Amino acid sequence: MIDDRRLRHLETQVDKLRTRTKDSSTRKTYDQVFDHAALLTIASLISDDVISTLDYPVSTGKEANVFHGTDSKGRAKALKIYRIATATFRNIAMYIEGDPRFKRVKRATKPTIFAWAQKEYKNLVRMGDAGVRVPRPERVLDNVVVMEYIGDETQPAPSLREAAPADPQAVFEDVVENLRRIRKASLVHADFSEYNLLWWGDQVVVIDVGQAVPLDHPRAEEWFRRDVVNTVRYFRRLRIDTSPSSLEQAILRG
Repeated sequence: MIDDRRLRHLETQVDKLRTRTKDSSTRKTYDQVFDHAALLTIASLISDDVISTLDYPVSTGKEANVFHGTDSKGRAKALKIYRIATATFRNIAMYIEGDPRFKRVKRATKPTIFAWAQKEYKNLVRMGDAGVRVPRPERVLDNVVVMEYIGDETQPAPSLREAAPADPQAVFEDVVENLRRIRKASLVHADFSEYNLLWWGDQVVVIDVGQAVPLDHPRAEEWFRRDVVNTVRYFRRLRIDTSPSSLEQAILRG
């Protein structure tokens, strides 16, 4: 049950986030993220003791904002909040249509976004069970996914693109192993690149898996090949000599 006191406390936390920035576009984004429905969803997560605080922004993506939160024991959490007001419906819908897990989703923005959050959560669970290194998922409710926070209190984990690791060959082997395990989970990431890999503790962590589709999706093989090409492109810049065909074979050999 959501009580008024908790909701007012949450609104105070959100107001602090808004007033910390003087950038008008960022404030506008916060207004889009934290509409009344989103506040009620976050308040429900607080009531259920999934989180206790909403602390500060971590990143802004095309479809969602990620915030640092903590639970009642002080453990860090990541809250990924999908924006409903500015969602690009067609970009999201093409990854849901054809996915047999989401056959009955209504063709409207809010049901699609809610399904997308469910899809991210389910894909995180499925990949984690197959040994893919992903943030541990904890709860999904409406358009909010709560998961393990990757980073520490001084900084969130950088993307692989930003990190420039010292041993590209070791990173390449780590990435290939995660691609194999995604395949083992009978999924295709469908947006695999150095931007959707975090670098933390000298290991890659796979993120942004909402668009991942099962192998029986009509476009699964097309998107798998795209993931392979993106991976080859990035590692060639790091002087790792590979090709799409050899990488594809290495993944499929498992």
